[in-house]
Amino acid sequence: MSAVVASIGGEHRAREQRIFAAYAQAVGGPLRQHTQAERLHEGTLFVRVSSSALAHQITLLKREILTRMQPLVPPGSVSDLRTRVGPLDARQ
Repeated sequence: MSAVVASIGGEHRAREQRIFAAYAQAVGGPLRQHTQAERLHEGTLFVRVSSSALAHQITLLKREILTRMQPLVPPGSVSDLRTRVGPLDARQ
């Protein structure tokens, strides 16, 4: 069964979802409402934000966010954070 899960990327997706949850916990209330972790690629977490002002704010808070995430994620799994401005998923 684990070979099947691995073959469809399940382990990566499960790890990615844990990292997304850690991001949401690290940023807290107001920022969580206007940002959304959307993709993890080679240690970089891509975060969609609702405005360029929030993109700037997240960039300024990047080190603090990554530090807060550190105890919540596997070591070395997230080393950078980048933002993209655009509409957020309605699922939030």
